[in-house]
Amino acid sequence: MKMNQARPRIDLDGVALFDPDNPHMVVAIFRYRTTEGLLLLIPESADLLVPWTEIEKTVLDLRSGLVHVRFREGYVAAQNWLRGARELSGTWTDRVTLARTEAKP
Repeated sequence: MKMNQARPRIDLDGVALFDPDNPHMVVAIFRYRTTEGLLLLIPESADLLVPWTEIEKTVLDLRSGLVHVRFREGYVAAQNWLRGARELSGTWTDRVTLARTEAKP
């Protein structure tokens, strides 16, 4: 299928997530949203499923592209890979640039 024929979807796979207090180090890479929770890639490690019960809040701001995840305090204390970060943020970028005239139902 040609790229201009494909309907764009919100694709967060590959969004680098940082601790807002330490924006110089990627803590996780967003992979997928599943029915069980968020699948994240831990750099130099493996995919990790974070159950929805361990997530307090998620935000996807369609205007700015901000992706934000806040974890439960108890989960953060038990997970070394988070390095104490309770919140992770990143910026989503579209893979397809779409003008209004190209947007077809």
